[in-house]
Parts: sequence; structure tokens; C-alpha cells
Amino acid sequence: MKYLHRNLNYVSKVIECILFFQNEKVKLYLTALVCRKLLSKLIALENSIPNLKQISTSVFIKPIINKEPCLNKQDHYYVFNNLKVIISALYIQLDDCNTKNKKISITVFHPYKATLGLFTVIHTIVILVIGEIAYKKNIKHIMFKPIPKKTNGLLQLIEIDEFIKYLYASMAYKREKLQTFLGQNH
Repeated sequence: MKYLHRNLNYVSKVIECILFFQNEKVKLYLTALVCRKLLSKLIALENSIPNLKQISTSVFIKPIINKEPCLNKQDHYYVFNNLKVIISALYIQLDDCNTKNKKISITVFHPYKATLGLFTVIHTIVILVIGEIAYKKNIKHIMFKPIPKKTNGLLQLIEIDEFIKYLYASMAYKREKLQTFLGQNH
């Protein structure tokens, strides 16, 4: 890993390497979290990575499409440096919604004992769930808290992208209603 980070730093210090184990396969993401300047370098890196049987590689983190296993609590653990996290155990709460820049602040509730690196892993899981483009576009800040005994009023993390779509559709509807109201009064 040390050599991989060193070699990535020759390309750019912004590129991050995310490595985890899931479904008996190692997954490697090389990402710059949607830094457009590095797009061509990331594509070149992806084209130069050899095909390996045990490692799946990608340069862009795409959102999870098949959500059913997570919604039914039948998903598998993601293992990062001996930290095991499962998406279906994570819940979110909206803390703030900025209507001007369309970014939200959320709290992620987790059932895990606080250990070194846990919040970085959960932060990475949030990016893996919604994809790096949606993350960069919609998330302003993430806080982490232990999960309460009752999860009433909390959303499962896997539902965050649908929640964001609903939130912005609601804001657009309110804005349209306000413009219609102001237009009638002139």
C-alpha cells in the first residue's frame, strides 16, 4: 500500500486510494472526488491497471444500484483495515439543508464501538452508497453518533439518494408555488 500511495502521489496528491474487502473480493477505488482537472489522469490510470482475478478496480465511485439486500438487512460487511461495517446498520438524520447551494448536513448513526478510523470508514461508506458525484454535489457536512435505542424518524443510509431527490423536488415545488403567487399579485 505504501508503494501505491507513493506512486499515486507522483500523479497527484489529490488522488485517494480506497481499498476494502467485500463478498470475498478486494475492491480498489482510485478517486479524486470529482476533481475535473484530474479526469484524464484517472482515465489513464484505469486503462493502465492490469486485470486481476481477486481485485476489482475502478476510478469513479458509482452509487449502489441494487439496494434490496441493504433494505432487507441481507447485505454483506465492508472490511477496511480490520473494521467491519454493514450498510444496513447505518441510519441518517437531516441536520441542515441549505436551499441556496443545495447542500445538506447529516448525522450518521452507527452501532459500532468508537475506534481509530471508524468515522473515516463510515464517511467512505456514505460515498460508496451515493457515489462520488452525488456526494460532492449534495453533502456539505457529516457528523457521527452512536445509534439510539429507537430509530423512529431516522432513515436507513441506503435511502439517502432518494431522500435527497425528494428534498430537492420539494424545494423546487415550493419555489414554483412562490413564483406563481408573486406573479399573480403583480
